[in-house]
This record gives sequence, structure tokens and C-alpha cells, in this order.
Amino acid sequence: MSRILAVVSTIIDLPWKDILSALLTFLYSIAHYVGMFVVYLLGRVLPTATVPADLIDPLGYLALLTAFLILVQVAKKIAWIIVLAGWVLLLVRIVLGLFGY
Repeated sequence: MSRILAVVSTIIDLPWKDILSALLTFLYSIAHYVGMFVVYLLGRVLPTATVPADLIDPLGYLALLTAFLILVQVAKKIAWIIVLAGWVLLLVRIVLGLFGY
């Protein structure tokens, strides 16, 4: 019991505000650089188009969110394929058991 209390007190003593601040700063940095890259690509594809500098961060956040949603959808499909393959293999094993193999 004392071990559990020691672990809980260690978790409570973590500097959560500093961790959250560092995480949000990291996400902002990634979004900013992704936004700069998107603006660069737009400049390469449409040389006459000008993108205001205040759109760099929103473009970066939207690009990150889009990438996250694509990854979630791909992971979801892969999980369904694995579940389906598991059921098929389980049914094959049951049928083989019924035939005495």
C-alpha cells in the first residue's frame, strides 16, 4: 500500500503546467513549420498567388489535423482487417477440428 501511495505522490508532484506548456509549444512549432511548407508549396504551384503571413499557422494546424485524421482512418482500417483475418482463421480452425484435422 505504501508503494502505491509513493507512486501516486510522485505523479501528483509532476510539473503538469510545464509539461503542458512544452507540449503546446512543440505542437505550435510543428504547425508553424508545416504551414511554412504549405505556403512554400503553394508558391511553387501558383507563383502569382500571395499568401498572407497570418495564414501560416492556421494552414499548419489544419495540415496537422488532416494528417492525424488520415492516420486514424488508416489505423482503423488495418484494425478491421486484422479482426476479420482473426475471425476467418478461428472459423477455419473450428471447421478443421470438426473434420478431425
